[in-house]
Amino acid sequence: MSTDLCSAIAIAVSLLPVLTLALRDPKRLRSRRSAQRTAAASERRVLAVLALVPGLALATLGQWPAFLIWLGSVSAAGWLLVLWLSRESGRVVAEP
Repeated sequence: MSTDLCSAIAIAVSLLPVLTLALRDPKRLRSRRSAQRTAAASERRVLAVLALVPGLALATLGQWPAFLIWLGSVSAAGWLLVLWLSRESGRVVAEP
C-alpha cells in the first residue's frame, strides 16, 4: 500500500474518535450550558486510545513516512476542530 493511502486511512480512522471526544467534551458543554450528555471518564480514555491505534499500527508496520503524515495531520485537524468548536456567534473565544 502506498504512503498516501496508508496515511489517509489512518487519519480518517483517528479523526472519528477525536471528533466524538470534542463534541462530548464536558468543559465545552458546561460552558455552553448544554443539556447534551457528556462522555464519562472511561469512555474518554477508550476514545483517546482508539484515536492513537492507527498511528501505532503505522509505526508497527514500519510505515514511518505515513506515521509522520498521520501525526501532523491529526494534530492539525485537532487544533482546527478546537477552533471551530470554540466559536460563539461568529467569533473565537479566547481565554485571558
